[in-house]
Amino acid sequence: MTKTVRTLLAFFLITTLNYSYAADKLRFIGDVTFPTGEMFAKTEIGGLSGIAYDKNKKRMLAVSDDKSLVNETRFYEFDISLTEKSFSVKPAVVVRLKNKAGNFFKKGEADFEGIALYGNDVLISSEGAINRTKPTPPELYRFNRMGDFVGMISIPEKFLLPRKEHTDKLYGSRDNHSFEALSTSLDGKTTYMGSEEALFQDGPITTISYSSHTRIILYKDLKPTTEIAYQLDKVEAIKAAVGTEKSEEKADLTTGENGLVDIAAINDKTFYTMERSWIPFINKNVIRIFKCTITDKTTDISKMESLKDQSFVAVEKELVADLDDFIPQMTIKELDNIEGIAFGPLLANGNRSLVVVSDNNFGKTQRTLFMAFELISSK
Repeated sequence: MTKTVRTLLAFFLITTLNYSYAADKLRFIGDVTFPTGEMFAKTEIGGLSGIAYDKNKKRMLAVSDDKSLVNETRFYEFDISLTEKSFSVKPAVVVRLKNKAGNFFKKGEADFEGIALYGNDVLISSEGAINRTKPTPPELYRFNRMGDFVGMISIPEKFLLPRKEHTDKLYGSRDNHSFEALSTSLDGKTTYMGSEEALFQDGPITTISYSSHTRIILYKDLKPTTEIAYQLDKVEAIKAAVGTEKSEEKADLTTGENGLVDIAAINDKTFYTMERSWIPFINKNVIRIFKCTITDKTTDISKMESLKDQSFVAVEKELVADLDDFIPQMTIKELDNIEGIAFGPLLANGNRSLVVVSDNNFGKTQRTLFMAFELISSK
């Protein structure tokens, strides 16, 4: 194959779903970037995978998914200033996390992805490490604000390490696709925790032709009470012209992935989700935010060990925003690996703010990106 044949003459994205658009809208306020390698309190700022806002301290908490490979496992507290016209974040505190024995976590012991406030404590979810000689399961930890271990929160068995039962079919969470999403409702009464992708027993992961169902657990008083099904978007299909000078042949270039990466909860019925797609062919992140509603028709799937061949109703979902639409207003004209979402402070006009953050993977070509929006709600 000649170089001309290999050359991609054009590409475009084809949206494969017909969206239901929410009445809620986002208005871009501003963005802040921390380049990879920036240090604070003898730690490298990076790997920020989940965020939560502390309205009493007026600080944004951000957990790093550093598996004690760069520095100790930790979360940061950022001072945040956010108005209808301006946005700034500055690191204020770093909190190093300790395990049950009172020691810092060993390398690879935990993969912290989500963070939520619970009273004066913090909840932090770990994806675990499944594909290891000594695997660790997905977990939900409770720490105090000093980073000391308080306890473990119960997780339904179906989410734990993959296992085989009676057949060769696997049951449990997929490696690197479990508890990314974590949020406590604004009234503090309900905690949501969601898997990034489908459990083995629930079906295959999302592709360009298949949209999987992942599960979200609802907790009351830190006890799991309900599970709901959440349907992910399909991965975007990419087509490219790859012909010679004599040919206009088009080829499908369809690798990529999509997953539920975080939740921002209003109450026990309404919450916002963020899905992150990665399309390696064009080195692109696709980030979309949805408004979700639990209705009387939404099925509690907690008793369903598998969703295959089952009848159920997933949570209602409406598109609020595709963050691509805000790139022209950003200081750096490119999205990054955005994984965290949370409500920020109330704005002077009474509207809520919404903040997102990217995980730079400690990569030299990536950066830590905060973006702030005004949420213009229909209600």
